[in-house]
Amino acid sequence: MADNPSAPLSSSPDSSAHARQRRRRIGLVIALAAVVVLVLLSAFVWPHWAVRSQQPDAQAQSSASSRPSQASPKTTAAPLPDSASELLKAMPDTVGGFARVKADSDSEWSTRTPIEEYSLVYSTGRSGGDVTLHLAQWSRSEDAKALYDSQSTGMSGKELASGKVRSGGTVTGSYLEKADGDDEHKALVIWQNDTVVFRAQGQRTALEAFYKAFPL
Repeated sequence: MADNPSAPLSSSPDSSAHARQRRRRIGLVIALAAVVVLVLLSAFVWPHWAVRSQQPDAQAQSSASSRPSQASPKTTAAPLPDSASELLKAMPDTVGGFARVKADSDSEWSTRTPIEEYSLVYSTGRSGGDVTLHLAQWSRSEDAKALYDSQSTGMSGKELASGKVRSGGTVTGSYLEKADGDDEHKALVIWQNDTVVFRAQGQRTALEAFYKAFPL
């Protein structure tokens, strides 16, 4: 019989085996390529994500380290006399890094007839770290406000801060801080809290640290 040129040639066993080997090699190359991609991702993408996720914590630590220190006072608070009034006893022994080192009766505002009046000194134990606190109490908040208005109006110097005093969410008075008209490094702040008026003065840095931490 003569050969038919148009008839398909049958596959030999050798050609089939070669085809299978070629497919395995292609699969191996694809698998290796996938491994390389994963390695690149782990080396360049994931570490960057980890760095970003840590940034807020680093910023929080930086912010915390920049806050003013609430260190204990370098000096010991002087005890109050046994006869101290309830108002005087309400004055804190320490305020942040300050300790009360002196407490005396006073009469600077006596013409305004307060019930009681005192002058206190709080100190950090370091040079320039003393703050003098003057306070008095009236039976009516209106009388305390009248003294506050008179004192705040008479303060000279550049205004540094002002606002409302609140207690338990209720407005109980106002405050005003001004630079000392004769010394830009010193300042004075006065505030009313219901029936009591406070006035503090000292070096500006020490004064602001004191009155912002004062509990009353």
